[in-house]
Amino acid sequence: MKFSLSKYSLLVVFILISVQVISVSGQSDRQTIGNVIFIHPDGTGLNHWNAGRVYWAGPDNYLNWDRLPELAVYRGHLLDQLTSTSNGGATAHAFGYKVDADRSYGQDDDRAIVAQSGFEGSIMREASHAGYPVGIINDGILSEPGTGAFLSEVENRDYNQAIVAQFLDGRPEADDPLPDVLLGGGERYFLPEDTPICTDDISVDCAVHTGVLETHAPTRDDGRNLLREATDLGYIVIRTREEFEDLQRQLAENANFAPRVLGIFAADSIFNAASEEKLISLGIVHDDGTNTREGRLILRGNLPDTYGYNPPTSAEMMSLALTILDRRATAFNTPFFIVAETESHDNFSNDANAIGMLSAIQWSDDMIGVAQNYVADNPQTLILTAADSDAGGPQVFSPPPVDEEGNVTSSRGHVVDLEGFDDDSSFPLDGIEGYSTRPFSAMPDQYGHSIPFAIGWTGTNDVAGGIIARADGLNASMLREELSATIDNTDVYRMIYVTLFGEWLPSAVGQEAPSRD
Repeated sequence: MKFSLSKYSLLVVFILISVQVISVSGQSDRQTIGNVIFIHPDGTGLNHWNAGRVYWAGPDNYLNWDRLPELAVYRGHLLDQLTSTSNGGATAHAFGYKVDADRSYGQDDDRAIVAQSGFEGSIMREASHAGYPVGIINDGILSEPGTGAFLSEVENRDYNQAIVAQFLDGRPEADDPLPDVLLGGGERYFLPEDTPICTDDISVDCAVHTGVLETHAPTRDDGRNLLREATDLGYIVIRTREEFEDLQRQLAENANFAPRVLGIFAADSIFNAASEEKLISLGIVHDDGTNTREGRLILRGNLPDTYGYNPPTSAEMMSLALTILDRRATAFNTPFFIVAETESHDNFSNDANAIGMLSAIQWSDDMIGVAQNYVADNPQTLILTAADSDAGGPQVFSPPPVDEEGNVTSSRGHVVDLEGFDDDSSFPLDGIEGYSTRPFSAMPDQYGHSIPFAIGWTGTNDVAGGIIARADGLNASMLREELSATIDNTDVYRMIYVTLFGEWLPSAVGQEAPSRD
């Protein structure tokens, strides 16, 4: 079909294009649309990133996270408490309203809500209804709130069976399109409780993963095999390193190949969140003498010679997802939207496992690097990162207190003269394998010095902390220009929305989410 335009038509087209590309300002609420990569490094405060930088890059060097050019202080309180919960924070990100802290997961308590845009569902569900390819990644279970609340609506975050069922079924009576990419852990919630374990051959009718810290058998009590159902719906289901790499090869060999994918790489979380001491006592260690900067603990995946050994990293999952979503978005001539959560540094911090936390920071940073490489070639894409709480409040202690053998001991602050306070009070610090082990050694600084340090914790719970949101690519400057370098959790929704749909919505601060009729 051929088109011809008069000079007047060309003038009209020029005016329309000019209006569309006006930057968001007081004079306009429109913006060129593009892709969104929202990365939720759960439980990370500035202190986590500082510790990770020291250990992996050195105190004078940079992480990928440091190179995200825009940043803002994150305000994450909810309706009823100052410290966010994973489910409440994720719901605020997905709907653009502050909600109840404990009883919200894609809704406010037991109340179905309307998002900031007026859509009856999350921003991911709105994007999929608009024809956009969407996906989620989690190195924990896929039903973790940071990803799951973008697709599912339940009354309790522990309703894992219902949450993952909604990934494929859609929400009740919503006629939701299928998500395009689902990569993470949580196999046990996809299979009925009597499912046998795979032995020689892998199929969707047997379980590949059985757990590491404890046995996790399939748990569905409704008899549904969601892996078989996903296959019937057209998904490629992958669960092992071999299957993951085989799919990578197919994608590399065929530039038009862009299947829907469900990847489940652990019975529960892909990482092994427990204290260093517990992992050692259970024998979850490399027995071949491996003792690199990552330490000898097996922090990800199952034991050697099992299907779950050496699962895909967060960076590898991001690379695979971006390849597929980019191809599907190109075919549909739409943007895409992906939410990726690294749950690992939150859970390792909640177990006061310092090497686990530091390793998880590296995993997240590698994933951010993959996203940055994509944006370098596809500038019509926003990368936005934001945690919602500070897990464990870790701090770097340098020089570390050590005993006569050079192992980390405990820290004491200044003596405090308070009634009931024990002057000898102290708290243990972590070295490479926990308390009373050798200290960490930072990568060399600008003088070539590798300085030792230990990690101390405020506790094992989540605190409000110092959370920093960062951004790169399309609309990244809004963190500084429109939000004055201070971003509310409900503003995460607004930044994603203006990038996907081109409209800068009014702030919802001070408003409660409307109920659905």
